[in-house]
Amino acid sequence: MLRFIVDSRKRALIAIILVGMAPTVSVLISFATSGGSLSQVAFILSKLWLFGLPLLWYLRVDGGEISWSKPAKGGYGMAMLLGLGTSSIIVIAWLIFGKWLDTEHLRQSVEPLGLLDSRLYLAVALYWILVNSVLEEYVFRWFIVEKAEIILGGEKGAIILSAAIFVLHHTIAMMYFGFPWWTNLLASLGLFVGGAIFSWQYLKYRSIWIPYITHAICDIAVFGIGYSMLF
Repeated sequence: MLRFIVDSRKRALIAIILVGMAPTVSVLISFATSGGSLSQVAFILSKLWLFGLPLLWYLRVDGGEISWSKPAKGGYGMAMLLGLGTSSIIVIAWLIFGKWLDTEHLRQSVEPLGLLDSRLYLAVALYWILVNSVLEEYVFRWFIVEKAEIILGGEKGAIILSAAIFVLHHTIAMMYFGFPWWTNLLASLGLFVGGAIFSWQYLKYRSIWIPYITHAICDIAVFGIGYSMLF
């Protein structure tokens, strides 16, 4: 029995490393290549990895069955209220601290990606809100939270670990986009709290769709702020 527990924790740790570090690797490649073609290839491969590996692991290693994670306990209203409340905090924080952000550096950072074209920016925003946020819930809340539960043996530790992994690549990306260290710190703290809230929602409802609603509403606020800074 003890050996089974140890082995399951080792497998869970390997799974978290293989999946949880992929976004950070992708961001670091973007740093090194200044948004070139290699960066785009790394981005696409990382998304395929993030979708495929957890699914393969769940089916082949864990012996699970495919599920659409349909919410069985409700939570839609709470998800929307949390999303609106968190988005309000994001907007207020930007109104207070936004004047210290280097807009010109941000423009220079996103120009190689073509994001100074407002149509492309809006297309990317839609992709992020409708697709990427679902993928992040699938990865960071479903897969990583459940593996963290195995490793740490409880929900509190799983929430903290998953939130820390979630915030890592965002912090590096904000460095790349020219956020001053102290605004990066504040934003990273906010992302950690947000990631912890999403993980708590997943554990409460055992569905990725409840935290996704909150996450998507927050992304709308973030991309709205980004649009106002770039255009």
